[in-house]
Amino acid sequence: MNLIEKLKSKDNTGIVLRNTLMAAVVKGGSLFIALFTTPAYMHFFNNDEVLGVWFTLLSVLAWILNCDMGIGNGLRNHLVYAINEKDWGKARKYISSSYLFLSGIGVIILLVVVVAGNFVSWNKVFNIQLDLVDAGTMTKVVQILLASIILQFVLRLVTSILYALQEAFVPGLLNLSTNVMMLGFVLLSNALGKNNSLVSLASAYLMAVNLPLIVATFWVFICKIPETRPSVAFFRKDYAMSVLKVGTAFLWLQVIAMVVDNTNNYLITLFVGNSAVVEYQVYNKIFNLPMTMVMLVTTSLWSTITKAKAENDWKWIRASYSKYMKIAFLLGAAEFAVIIPLQWIFNFWLGDKTIPVNYGIAVIFALSGTVMSLRTILANYSNGLCELRVQTIYMTIGAVVNIPLAYVFSRISGSYIAIVLANIVSMAPYCIAQMLWCRKYFKARIEQ
Repeated sequence: MNLIEKLKSKDNTGIVLRNTLMAAVVKGGSLFIALFTTPAYMHFFNNDEVLGVWFTLLSVLAWILNCDMGIGNGLRNHLVYAINEKDWGKARKYISSSYLFLSGIGVIILLVVVVAGNFVSWNKVFNIQLDLVDAGTMTKVVQILLASIILQFVLRLVTSILYALQEAFVPGLLNLSTNVMMLGFVLLSNALGKNNSLVSLASAYLMAVNLPLIVATFWVFICKIPETRPSVAFFRKDYAMSVLKVGTAFLWLQVIAMVVDNTNNYLITLFVGNSAVVEYQVYNKIFNLPMTMVMLVTTSLWSTITKAKAENDWKWIRASYSKYMKIAFLLGAAEFAVIIPLQWIFNFWLGDKTIPVNYGIAVIFALSGTVMSLRTILANYSNGLCELRVQTIYMTIGAVVNIPLAYVFSRISGSYIAIVLANIVSMAPYCIAQMLWCRKYFKARIEQ
């Protein structure tokens, strides 16, 4: 079977290939946009401390998105089975129950955070001096970003539905749309001399991140699967609890992954300083490119594994696992290969804002990228199979030790690279344990 025939095929391999190919186009656009985004932000703000606060604000407030009780991931796994059976009534009940349940949670979180926010000094929380950003501005920015996050909280459910529909490249397209709009706003502001405003940037972010989700929601429920449109009449408590039951396990994994993946900016702010966040972002953008490739090639993997499990296609699952382990090795090699031309890349990319390469730091970033890429691939198999025990145990241990390690390493080194090193030490044991488990698990299923 040639490539064209494989792409047209309706089997699991065809689904993965089609989504990967379409996602490649989207990711290519994202990489092109990313090439200009960081320098644009560096010109938007006159002070690296303020830019560091912006990066940290986004990462910290995004934590709220992990408080969805795992509803999105629970819905994703249940919908795959309902869609595979073409049971649209069941699918509509799952979707309606999930939207209404999550909307209620969103309102509660909004009320709690708004009330608590009146007693918080956001300048102290984000370690930014009042002469750089006054208290009123910080409060306004946090409120705008909070509104944006709460909207995403519910609207983002559409991405879980798209994954279940095997339209896994579309969420990447939504993210690309957001990045294009944000880059356009920053470049226009720089050109007009309207830059250096956290409030205007936060307002632009609110529109840019939610508008694509709104458009996608209308497309799914008007054009794609109108028979599953959410309705209060189709809310079922048992369906909501069923989604929640599966989602709770995913929720814990989301929370502990957040401790490792989404706290780096904040930990650097606390242990080193806001200005260090900017240099961290420069290195991270480059060494995160192989991770972008991992996200590309695993675009539809989770849901396709769930589909293959429902079909008892264990040979396909094991064969795909072998292929993805080879991909992980190649991307790890790419992480270290990029170190060689790194100074040239910085010079070309950042122009007059370039920084000198520290090759010791570069090696640690390359190792971190390798570990995180492998972790992502392994987690796709664990999540798709809904076999979460190994992931839960080792990720929990990793999350518990990550912040103490970051603190100790930062006190020793005085550098932000301590936080990256803590990520490596805390996540490597999970990768080893999950690989051993997968080998045993697949062997047992094939030999049955």
